[in-house]
Amino acid sequence: MPREASITYEQVAAIADGIKAAGGKPTPRQIRERHGSGSLGTIHKLFQRWEGNQPPSIEAGSALPPALQRTILDFVTQERATARADLDAKLSDMQAAAGELAAENERQSGHIETLESTLQTSQEEKAALAGKIEQMAADLSAARDEAARERHAAEATRTELAKAHVRLDALPILENENERLRSAVDAERDARTNAERLAAIAEAKAAGLSERLADSQARHTREVANLDSQLQDQKQRNANLEADLSEIRKESRDLAARLAQATGELEALRTQNAGHLDVIKGFTAQGTVTGTS
Repeated sequence: MPREASITYEQVAAIADGIKAAGGKPTPRQIRERHGSGSLGTIHKLFQRWEGNQPPSIEAGSALPPALQRTILDFVTQERATARADLDAKLSDMQAAAGELAAENERQSGHIETLESTLQTSQEEKAALAGKIEQMAADLSAARDEAARERHAAEATRTELAKAHVRLDALPILENENERLRSAVDAERDARTNAERLAAIAEAKAAGLSERLADSQARHTREVANLDSQLQDQKQRNANLEADLSEIRKESRDLAARLAQATGELEALRTQNAGHLDVIKGFTAQGTVTGTS
């Protein structure tokens, strides 16, 4: 679509008339400078149209007679008319060529403006694409960093999972050891109970023997006068009883020592068992935390 001209013939004619009235010789460039806008080709075409509409100016010499002046004026007018016809034809051809040049100039100007607009749009699109490319590069870098972090996290998770499997594999062994320790503790508890029972029996025997010895001594005191013949036998029985009592007391002390030793070993086993239980609980709690994570 052709652009609308930014200057009209009336504007060109008014500016040219003003320059001519001031005694100057108007030109298309002067008209463009005074108007401030417009294509020089368009102004040249309109200026040629204005020149074609200007009347001829012939100054007659004041020293010639009037008749001669009229003759010369008629001759000049006739010659001018003839020359004007040729000039008009040439001018018409020139104006047509100038019009074509002006139209081509305007078409080229419009094409140049279109190209400039297209170039500006392309530059804006290029800038937008550059921004998108930078953003995509930043997103790609962030995605690579995130992938690296995910890989590290996966490696750490696999390591923790392997540790958890190791702990789970060791758990049956620890449970068996704990069961064995429990059985040992139960056996020691039974041994201690038996030792306590034997010690009680020994103490009861010792008490009974003491009572029996006291009764024998009392009976011996009461019957000493009447049982002189039985004194030696009774002494022997008393000696035997004292030997038995000594043996029983020794057994009682041995049982007490064994009881103390069994009690110490039981406490040691309890302490060791408590340590194993703590280790098992620690492994179990750590495995639970790792599984939850």
